[in-house]
Amino acid sequence: MNLLKRLIPFLIPILLLTGCVRTIYVPHGTPVRLRETVEDVKVWVKDANGEPVAGRMDLYEGWFALPVDDKDETRPGAR
Repeated sequence: MNLLKRLIPFLIPILLLTGCVRTIYVPHGTPVRLRETVEDVKVWVKDANGEPVAGRMDLYEGWFALPVDDKDETRPGAR
């Protein structure tokens, strides 16, 4: 119990500071620009016949990312 009383002054600030995160709301449909390279991302690409194929690639810093509508034909079963 004595140990707990000594730890409380350290635990309370840690618990309170974990909630201090800056969040920015991005409306749906708004493109965002990648701030750092993201490696080995799972993506859908089209083959020579236009059929979607699962693949992996690196997304580089400075590229723009956009949301996909449900009607997009690059995802299997989204037609």
